[in-house]
Amino acid sequence: MALSISIPSGLQGQAAGVTRAAIIRAEDERGKGPQGIEPILAGLQDPALRALSIRALGRLEQPELIQHILRHYRDTAVQETALEAAAQAMRGRLPGQQGPDSLFVGEIYRFLRQAQPVIDRRNRGAFARSIGRLPYPRTFQARSADSLLVTLASLRLEDRDAYVAFAGVAHGLYTLARSRRTLGALSPAAIDWLRKAVRFGPDVPEAVAIRRPAWLALAANGTVDGSDIRGAGFGEADPQVRRLVVAALPNVPDSALHREALARVAHDPDPMVRLEWVRVYRLLVASTDCKPLLTALSDTVHHVRLAAIDALAGPCPERDSVIATLRRTIDNGPSGVTARSSQGVSWHERAHALTALARVDSSVAREYLRRDSKHPVWQVRMYVARGATAIRDSVLLTSLAFDEVGNVREVAIQGLSATLGHLADLVYVRALRSNDYHVVQAAARALKGAPVPDSVRPAVLDALERLSKEQRQTSRDPRMELLARVREMGDRQVVSRVRPLLGDVDEVVAAEAMSVVNYLLNASQQVVTPRPSGRFVTPPSGNFRLRVTMSARTGGGSFDVLLDADRAPMTVGRVLELVRKRYYDGLTFHRVVPNFVLQGGSPGMNEYVGDGPFMRDELSLEHHDRYTLGISTRGRDTGDAQWFINLVDNYRLDHDYTVFGKVVAGTEVVDRILEGDVMESVRIVP
Repeated sequence: MALSISIPSGLQGQAAGVTRAAIIRAEDERGKGPQGIEPILAGLQDPALRALSIRALGRLEQPELIQHILRHYRDTAVQETALEAAAQAMRGRLPGQQGPDSLFVGEIYRFLRQAQPVIDRRNRGAFARSIGRLPYPRTFQARSADSLLVTLASLRLEDRDAYVAFAGVAHGLYTLARSRRTLGALSPAAIDWLRKAVRFGPDVPEAVAIRRPAWLALAANGTVDGSDIRGAGFGEADPQVRRLVVAALPNVPDSALHREALARVAHDPDPMVRLEWVRVYRLLVASTDCKPLLTALSDTVHHVRLAAIDALAGPCPERDSVIATLRRTIDNGPSGVTARSSQGVSWHERAHALTALARVDSSVAREYLRRDSKHPVWQVRMYVARGATAIRDSVLLTSLAFDEVGNVREVAIQGLSATLGHLADLVYVRALRSNDYHVVQAAARALKGAPVPDSVRPAVLDALERLSKEQRQTSRDPRMELLARVREMGDRQVVSRVRPLLGDVDEVVAAEAMSVVNYLLNASQQVVTPRPSGRFVTPPSGNFRLRVTMSARTGGGSFDVLLDADRAPMTVGRVLELVRKRYYDGLTFHRVVPNFVLQGGSPGMNEYVGDGPFMRDELSLEHHDRYTLGISTRGRDTGDAQWFINLVDNYRLDHDYTVFGKVVAGTEVVDRILEGDVMESVRIVP
């Protein structure tokens, strides 16, 4: 495909009538609305709307539209946006292509390489990130890209622009390093530059922004060695980099270095480093000495204590001490529903200790698990189900598969599938009647390969029809699993029950239904006509401040979030709409992964139940740095208004998840949130 930078003459002069809302709406409809992408293309001719239109074209992820983006690469006012959008557009597929077209990717790369001299110094960081994330299908293309990045990093720049450019180079090399399984390792020149970058000073935020992705790139490339740890890691002032140094230790086969480095950070002043120490110590040293993990149970930060409990589930020579400690932790934990202080825990230590004990001594754990299978806190029962899976207690799992809370049933069904397989098919069939999407999905997955399909097929079809009548895109995951079972177990007689889905509210489900019908009929004549499902909200602009007040029974406190409606207008618009309706009041943070993210905003307290229809992604160069807010998805354009808060800089989430805000006050409250903590209220504040 030849790259021709032009704009259709039929769209010239249309900018006068186009509005910001029309461009956003065309993007929101992914160019499939009545006007297609004409408002976006027309907006390119209005300097006030050009950046918005360029970003919209990139978010459509249609490589054939890249000509309209690159037409503006010389315009310094929108140059950064154009570079970002060009890379995003290349995430899609050319018409008729199943994968990245090597010639086309190469052509875009050569175009950008030739454009390098006219890239404004302020935009070289964006240029480097874009070069690093093009979808190179060939190894030689990736190596040419990392060579260009190293060349860019050798340029003599000054002031803040130099730091931004170098940070972009490190970020781009990290993206390339993550592809090494398919495209090979980084070049020696790139590795040499990264080794210098992890030592790059001084200790100012701009320099730290270089060292963090540089460490990640070295680790992803598998090239961290002892000299990097001792030469750069030991003297590091930034806690996030110290954490990355600890995380990189398993890549270095040097037991003496392991002990030396771990001894240095065991009592690090920052809890994120101590937390990483617990995880790495368990992996590298605990099998010969786990006494330090027992000591970590007295840490002042509850996330570290919980991680230490989890770590005791591994091999340990002090087995009797571990069992006694875990039993004591369980016995001292609350047997009922209790509140917790801001620095304390409630059911959490008891629950974690239950699953750890199950992995250490199944005979001792069995009594505790069966006792707590009736615990009034459902999260404890969910952890019991995990422990019962570890000890393969099918009787207990069968009981929990009928728990009143769907999250418990889901884990129990998964455990039964791993333990009994198809001997529990009747349990899975009954679970298909559930109103909880994740339970239906787990049951449908457990029924894969059922030996008596005739006894299963009616329940599968009934569940598929029942969920489809709800007309909710958020039921996509269980319905896709049910359609997989229909394909596996069905025949021509069931086609009439699947055919209505060809006009489903979810085009992905409709396309899969068409595929299933064609498979069962051995034909290819069906037509998909999905119904429109969007919920367009008036796109706001500017910044909005939210105050999230946590329930006093789950730690209390509040934190403020600043939302950016200019970069993510539809995301912010939907969230504001739900806040005004008090949607988030009383919902929980159901997923807490220290040193990664915490996630909340689900009425079902899980990742499968949220607000519909799906939200589209609004991707940008915004980095998922610590305390930024992103929208949780399960694939492109599947946001359901659940948010996550980044607890560290998460470079691997960049360009794949919408960033729409950042915590600007109360970060100490965010840091102490535990699984199950409740948002008492979320309000818009001045």
